[in-house]
Amino acid sequence: MINARCPICDRPIAAAALSDLPDFPFCSPRCRLIDLGRWLGEAYQIPPAAEGEAPAGPEPEDTFP
Repeated sequence: MINARCPICDRPIAAAALSDLPDFPFCSPRCRLIDLGRWLGEAYQIPPAAEGEAPAGPEPEDTFP
């Protein structure tokens, strides 16, 4: 049994198998298109690093002499 919520409209989704949900993780083709429009309109963005901050990288390993 699959129990989830649509990430666009927050409507509950329930089905016995993923094959019963052709638009998963969305509840409908409408919500799927809304999400696609947000991606194409660049509504989903990662904020740029603040000026003056060092870029995130791997943590330095502890070294022992």
